[in-house]
Amino acid sequence: MRNKKQATAIRRNGLIGLAALALLAAFAAGAHAQVFYSMPGARPVPDDSPVLGIALGFGDDLFRVVGFGRFNASQHSDIGLEVIYEDLDTGPGSDDTHRFGGGADYKYLAVRQDDTTPVDVAVQFGAGVLAHSNYTLIAVPLGALVSRTFTVDGDRDIVPYGGVYLAMDFVDNDAPGNDGFDSDVDVEVRLGASAEIARNASVFAAFHAGNGTLFFLGFSASL
Repeated sequence: MRNKKQATAIRRNGLIGLAALALLAAFAAGAHAQVFYSMPGARPVPDDSPVLGIALGFGDDLFRVVGFGRFNASQHSDIGLEVIYEDLDTGPGSDDTHRFGGGADYKYLAVRQDDTTPVDVAVQFGAGVLAHSNYTLIAVPLGALVSRTFTVDGDRDIVPYGGVYLAMDFVDNDAPGNDGFDSDVDVEVRLGASAEIARNASVFAAFHAGNGTLFFLGFSASL
């Protein structure tokens, strides 16, 4: 009985967390976060079960679609690949800007959750490109990710997570009226959670704040 109550409480808290992220995103504004992103959580995907998914990103005057895959690299690491489409509203009287790109990242699990350690901790770094006409953005994020896995109903996981990243952006903009090459460095915070809705299938929500804000809703499934 106690275990059943604990499972119910964990499930309820996970759903409340996802709802809170959605509410937070409804009030978020700013430029888009120029960091490339894949599946949340510190644990690598299993050796025999790569993960494919899709995520929708929402920011101030911005909409992003991301297709991604994660593939096991070792017992402690995995590799993420993604393709990106981005639509940016440039204001009244102007056509929307459409950008295309892709990215890759490597994630290494440094600390594994067990009976004595309450969380998983991973380090992650990657690189990505977004391009449109005379504009090219190269983003290089480097950071740490902490997550905790709660198992409910015996086999379904809820995984809240948080991460801090140093995001380096390199921009080449040769459009008229611009200065050409520029670069900057920002600190970005990522908060989110995923929840299994069926065996090997999950939904997730995430909020990124740094160089602007961006909110993600996504779905992923193991093969």
